Amino acid sequence: MTDDKKMKIICKWCSVSEICHIVSQEIKEHQGNYGIDSVMMAKVKIHKHFKGKNYCKGSNRTIIVPLDETIKYNEKLRD
Repeated sequence: MTDDKKMKIICKWCSVSEICHIVSQEIKEHQGNYGIDSVMMAKVKIHKHFKGKNYCKGSNRTIIVPLDETIKYNEKLRD
């Protein structure tokens, strides 16, 4: 697990950067340009948030995202 369990990702439903936390991590294999690659995937829980007056459709969900891309995005935000 990463040291910092909280991170920010962009909600796919409302396109706003939301705070979420990592529930679990797993390694998945997929076909890349140079053969089979292993990618670290993180199961991420998006907390409840609003889109306008109502809750967003993507709030309170668990999604699976590539971990290295989200870590790079979060490091870019810290600077």
